[in-house]
Amino acid sequence: MSQSRPSPPSRPSREESQDPSPAPGAPSSPSADPAARPARARTASAIPYHQSRPGPEDDIMLATGRPRGAPESATVRERVEAARAKQERIRRQPGRKAWVPNQHGAYSMLVLPPVIGWIVGGFSWVNLLLLPAWWDAYLTYWAWSQWLRTRSPRRRQLLLLPLLVYTCSTACLGLITLLVAPYLLGWAAPLVPLFAIAAWEVWRGRERSLLSGLATTAAASLMSAVTYSLAVGGAGGFLGTGGASGLPGSSPNGALTGWAWMWVVTASTAAYFCGTVPYIKSMIRERFNRPLLVGTVAAHALVAAAAVWLAAGGCLGWPHAVVWVVLAVRSLVMPLRQWKLAGERRPMPPRTLGRTEMLFTAAFLITIAL
Repeated sequence: MSQSRPSPPSRPSREESQDPSPAPGAPSSPSADPAARPARARTASAIPYHQSRPGPEDDIMLATGRPRGAPESATVRERVEAARAKQERIRRQPGRKAWVPNQHGAYSMLVLPPVIGWIVGGFSWVNLLLLPAWWDAYLTYWAWSQWLRTRSPRRRQLLLLPLLVYTCSTACLGLITLLVAPYLLGWAAPLVPLFAIAAWEVWRGRERSLLSGLATTAAASLMSAVTYSLAVGGAGGFLGTGGASGLPGSSPNGALTGWAWMWVVTASTAAYFCGTVPYIKSMIRERFNRPLLVGTVAAHALVAAAAVWLAAGGCLGWPHAVVWVVLAVRSLVMPLRQWKLAGERRPMPPRTLGRTEMLFTAAFLITIAL
């Protein structure tokens, strides 16, 4: 009587599960040979666990909290069908998605940093040229990322029109802005490397990676310093390092003025938006990723400690320091709460998380303005 071999820890493929057990005395098949298994194991382990191009199963997981491949229950069947129907609409009309990005969290990053620059330095009419060029630059990045990740020639044809429109619009508005304010060309030094990192991640099919998110949010945060440069007419030299007196903006105790204070504000803005990238990932696409959560909480705690230290010295307002302490606490409490709800198959949907983050964004803006 033959005895079946115990199954390995990994899930067997469909073909292996259907192979009958060898008869006694019969030669073993190559799949049962231990020497032939390492090559297959290496091939399986080379397949990445996380996909950079989400499909219907990812949207079902985000909408319902049901793991990939889990059986559907009657309570979530309607939401599953709605997610699948949405994916089908996107598949049939990819051009619509290219015209209007579905990354709603990016909208605040496109608007808030320039507003902070206005609050500190004042408004310049050149912003009427710069901001449309900046927003078109983001739309161009989105259109190119959609075009690069699409392999079907037919779908690429549908994406070609928004790609050309946004690219030409960005080039024209950017050129006009540089002709009016040529000192803005110096900001290419920090912005071009960040754009290059984001473009490389898109080219490699990793547009949703942590590195890509940090690069794009850092570039968006620098717009607060760029609009401040417009407000002061380029005074202060290259990236504000040349020194200039009498510029607007100062810390609560008056020790930091002009560009020195503006760089503190810009650093706080960059820390906030860059911190939201791993924070949101820890609650949606990277649930139960403990190393990511530890890194996120540690980064928030470090910035909160620096904010309290600056507030104690009078270089930062106490309301803003308190907001950072609350942000540090939220970076731990909210993901743990989401993990618990996800384990119970009722996670908070992305729209709820977005509305909650809007409150923190408003508190950040109000306290930095004060």
